[in-house]
Amino acid sequence: MRRKRKVIGGRLPAGGVARPGDLQAILEVMPDAVVVVGQDGKIVMVNSNAERLFSHPRQEMVGQPVEMLVPDDLGAAHERHRERYWAWPDIRPMGVARELLAKRGDGTTLPVEISLSTFATGSGRLVLADARDVSRAQRAWAELVEAHATVSGQLAELENRHQGLLRVNKLSELLQAVESEDEIHRVVTENGSRLFPRLAGRLFLWDVSRTEVVLVATWGDSATLGPFTAPGECWAMRLGRPCGSRYPDDAPRCPHVSGPGDYLCIPLVSLDQTLGVLHLGVTGDGDGRPIDEADEALATTMMGSVASSLSSFRLRQALESEATRDSLSGLFNRRYMEWAVNRELKRAARYGRPLGFMLLDIDDFKGFNDTYGHDAADSLLRDLARLLERNVRAQDVVCRYGGDEVVLVLPDTPPEGCAAKADALRGAVAQMKPRHLGGTLPSVTVQVGTSVYPDDGDDLISLFRAADSALLRAKGDRRASLSRVTPTTGSSDV
Repeated sequence: MRRKRKVIGGRLPAGGVARPGDLQAILEVMPDAVVVVGQDGKIVMVNSNAERLFSHPRQEMVGQPVEMLVPDDLGAAHERHRERYWAWPDIRPMGVARELLAKRGDGTTLPVEISLSTFATGSGRLVLADARDVSRAQRAWAELVEAHATVSGQLAELENRHQGLLRVNKLSELLQAVESEDEIHRVVTENGSRLFPRLAGRLFLWDVSRTEVVLVATWGDSATLGPFTAPGECWAMRLGRPCGSRYPDDAPRCPHVSGPGDYLCIPLVSLDQTLGVLHLGVTGDGDGRPIDEADEALATTMMGSVASSLSSFRLRQALESEATRDSLSGLFNRRYMEWAVNRELKRAARYGRPLGFMLLDIDDFKGFNDTYGHDAADSLLRDLARLLERNVRAQDVVCRYGGDEVVLVLPDTPPEGCAAKADALRGAVAQMKPRHLGGTLPSVTVQVGTSVYPDDGDDLISLFRAADSALLRAKGDRRASLSRVTPTTGSSDV
């Protein structure tokens, strides 16, 4: 019997999105105050750091206009800025070349640095505002200016510090706009030698499994910095605070240090989690001055910016994955499939190229599930997802539509190409040996239905229906084939 597929409002049902509980847990590990705001300007969610920074309990903030956190005389201007931002949303820092002020619960104000980014949820787009209190940095700068005025002999050194702070600010702006962790590594590498012209640097980060540290950025040449292969070789990573030649009584010299030269190790920390470590050492062609307090302050500020950027990027990455990926298989979900098909249809129409659409279904998946259990069926789906990803091109899109059904979107693929790919996938799946709990599950087979733009339709619904019809015919042919080879004893079990 032909199965009916539910179509809602002319579109396929949407897939999963980021769940509020998961988002709140992610916000709580952010090192800065974070406020999530909807398009109506009202606060949707905050983290504990925001409660402390703005001196408001979260129940007083959630549901209120975000202007409650803005000084009264700046509220109207903030509304205009917010409306312009929604017109052209982008990941960008605010307050460049001007001071931003926030209002606490007691009515007092404080200078802040804010960066903005947007992300999608099932109910619409939200803005994530990352706020940092910079009053301490401003006081430090004021003290530095006073020292510059009173001690003329230190003018050159103070100017160097000022330039270093400006470079760190520029570095922070760049880090707020990165689109990958590799870009974070490149920004640190390219700016490290400018920030520390007389020091060599090595930035190490934990790998994904947190079993070893990996060198991701390097500049300068120093005989002091020897090989580094394990976290235990650095006291800064063990203790979670700076260590080095400036602190001879705090810890022994790190095993990764070669010779008596000056060095400094600064851990990269987000809340209580150490993400990596920065090693600094005097270069061979340096001026002979040891690593001093100014070097450490500049390096600590830089590591704070790197930690903030890394945490923000990973948060955005987690949110995007929640919104576009199926949690069981790791494939793209229905929501992403709709977007991808519409994008590729526009591209195919613009360049006059075909677009292949494929619907794949596991034979007797219900019987497999009933016989071997839900956990085994889940393992089968995960193994199938990995196999499909290995057997498609980089430009192809593989999505879990629902249950055991998978949709493949194949740009620039004519009918004969779709047919060949369907045959190849059927053969690959038949050879697959699913694994579960250390054992091997029985092999399965799949049926595939295909359609192609523009021959079978010019929108998602028509392509889906054409592929679904082809899939049902393939299943009917399989049943007919099995009935011919299966001995009949009253009824046939397909």
